[in-house]
Amino acid sequence: MKKALLVLFAGLGCLVLPLGAQTAFTAMSLNGATGLYVIPTARIGFADANLGLTGGYHTIIYRPGGGTTELNHLIQANISFLKMFEVSGTFDLQPKNIMGPDPNDILTGFKFQLPIGAIPIAVGSNFQWRNVGRESDHWAIQVYGAVSYPADIFGWPSETTLVIGHTFREEEGDSNIDFGMGFDLIILPKYLKNFLHLLIDFSNFSYSADPYGPDAWPRGVLNTGVRVDLSQIPVLSKFNFAVDMFLADAFDDKNIGGGRSFGLGVNFGMSF
Repeated sequence: MKKALLVLFAGLGCLVLPLGAQTAFTAMSLNGATGLYVIPTARIGFADANLGLTGGYHTIIYRPGGGTTELNHLIQANISFLKMFEVSGTFDLQPKNIMGPDPNDILTGFKFQLPIGAIPIAVGSNFQWRNVGRESDHWAIQVYGAVSYPADIFGWPSETTLVIGHTFREEEGDSNIDFGMGFDLIILPKYLKNFLHLLIDFSNFSYSADPYGPDAWPRGVLNTGVRVDLSQIPVLSKFNFAVDMFLADAFDDKNIGGGRSFGLGVNFGMSF
């Protein structure tokens, strides 16, 4: 099994070795689940506390079809409890000129981190109520499994996540399998004191079935950027405090449905 994992992660172009100590990679993704930008990881917000609360905000800055630049607003909350569960929720307020009045989505999620072994493994789901308050409202439900493998790349702590699942949609049926792979690397930890993370994730699904900006249809979506871990400041060491700056859907040009855009975000959490 270990040899198979080494072969898999060598595809990233680097030698990987198991971490000697656990490193925290526990900020929120765009839909509120603990994760990278789009894909969830196998971690929960606070795996070392019976209760943890995190709030956050992200925005996607996007110019659909080369027109007027617009922003959506993703308002997020995440609760982790009993060191193995989390529930999350996001209110996605999208610009009105994209879908008419009130094109808002409510995204909720649940994740269970399996209490087995040193490598985090989790199963989860999210429910998406899209176009809330309109006659064209509809829902989607995604179920998934995730594994996050901590590693050490030439002395830089990292974590690689694989996700596989399926999205069930009210308005259409398909047999597509959801697949995603993400990578989180701490850059120059000796000199930057674990502050700066490089994040890359690629998947054939986005943060919801009706995203603003990073749309996985039809070629998948790749997001990349940096996450600044402010909890490395000693006075903030008891909190989860991270700032995101990233390029969303980096490989696709702008069009009405989605495409290359810029994202900013922040989240702050504490345990009890």
